Amino acid sequence: MKILIAAFSLLILTSVEPAAKPNSPSNREENQNCFRCHSMSTLSYRDTTTGIIKSLSVSPEEFYNSNHKDLECIDCHSKDFQTFPHNAKLKNENLYCLDCHKDEPKFKQFHFESIEKEFKQSIHYQKLGNKFTCFDCHDPHSFEIHARISKDIKGTILYDNSICLNCHENNFKIKYLSGKILPSLYTAHSWLPHINLHWQSVRCIDCHTSPNTPGVSHAILPKGKAVKNCVECHSKNSLLLQTLYKFESKRSRNKEGFLNAVILNNSYVIGATRNYYLNLLSFIIFGLTLIALSFHGFLRIKSKKRKLK
Repeated sequence: MKILIAAFSLLILTSVEPAAKPNSPSNREENQNCFRCHSMSTLSYRDTTTGIIKSLSVSPEEFYNSNHKDLECIDCHSKDFQTFPHNAKLKNENLYCLDCHKDEPKFKQFHFESIEKEFKQSIHYQKLGNKFTCFDCHDPHSFEIHARISKDIKGTILYDNSICLNCHENNFKIKYLSGKILPSLYTAHSWLPHINLHWQSVRCIDCHTSPNTPGVSHAILPKGKAVKNCVECHSKNSLLLQTLYKFESKRSRNKEGFLNAVILNNSYVIGATRNYYLNLLSFIIFGLTLIALSFHGFLRIKSKKRKLK
């Protein structure tokens, strides 16, 4: 029986292949051995200290579309993982993002050192210390800078908010991290009118961080310092133009030209529930009014000329 089980396990390990992708990076072959096991969706273990079930599954498709798609697994993970079965001590591997992201010249534009300083000023780090790391928000196997690649602002909002909701809608995880159950998000935001409309139009970090930092701020503010003044967003000089809508504004300038983008900028109320047909109707009414006024002026001038004769 043991021989049959071993043979069956070997068959699974050698037959499970990640989804093929054309023009794949050169590291696909090197990572293949890892994905034979880690592409299994059910691969996980229970942490004996916390009782939390930790997934060891990695989607090859998501990985090869992520920011880290050009890396080999052992670029981040210990080379000791090349030995199978793995040593149990490797489960406590201590990975640190800035080991790679700190000194590489190509990463200077992303200000990773500033991000680390901001992160250590955040309410998350202040309350939880080293218990809270980059990996609690950013899955290194699937993370991508969505705002810079997406043409759909709604998709960016959904993607970024899902990072926050991964913890804040998981009472088990919140209790493990903070030692208590937090109020539901609806209760915590009950002061906000039209909650769902706001959540569809802005990201959590747009209200819970300071916009006065380059890139995306990682200094998550205490709830008492979150944006609650409507005018800060609902105005021509909206804070959102510096954060969420920054890339959309740049695309608009590139597409329409700087002058047109300034004249036609959507400064009414960012994220408002505007109706395309009502906007069109208002332009038609405005146009007809101008025509009527011009025609009226023309008739008066003509009438005046007749009287002079």
